[in-house]
Amino acid sequence: MARESSGQQQTAARSEDYEYWSVTPSTVTFLSVASAVTFMVVAQVSRARGLARRGETLARSRGLAHYIAYFFVVPYLVIGARPGPELDIAEPLRWVGAVGIVAGVAFSLWSIAALGRHYDLELEIHRDHELVRTGPYRFVRHPVYTGLGLHFAGACLATGNLLLIAGTLLVTYPALYLRAKIEERLLRERFGATYDEYARRVRMLVPFL
Repeated sequence: MARESSGQQQTAARSEDYEYWSVTPSTVTFLSVASAVTFMVVAQVSRARGLARRGETLARSRGLAHYIAYFFVVPYLVIGARPGPELDIAEPLRWVGAVGIVAGVAFSLWSIAALGRHYDLELEIHRDHELVRTGPYRFVRHPVYTGLGLHFAGACLATGNLLLIAGTLLVTYPALYLRAKIEERLLRERFGATYDEYARRVRMLVPFL
């Protein structure tokens, strides 16, 4: 009886340790929302500072890509509510996803810092616009979107939620790509051959591919 009781206690202890180290839904929600809020606050502050330090706007896109940012909150509603079925993701992979949630936003914030006064939530070109090719812009031409893509990929892996995965693949990623393509058009109109040469050397969204 004593051995049986000891075995049960060890099993219970291992179960508690597993639960302690598991990536819970509340953990994923907290990491995702905290990262998103941090991104939006930094983005708004950076935009406000940039507007005060740069010339007048010369070109601006007001099409569909402009309004995509207003739906930024939708994936986080899915992450918080977790509707629909979920894949059985191994715990180590869930942790990889959790790291991706934070690392993706960190990469995007690095990109915003590298842009400095040229950063804007709107797709626009201003009078003294410069082509930034330092920092993360050495690796991809649109690192803000690359970071956000990693952020959402991490959320998909951490949750395994099929609705979030479908929305990311069918809506979020195409939306980021659309914004990047419109930015490409504006930048090519502004910088011409200089941007073409930059585009030949540096990938659009995924480094080395």
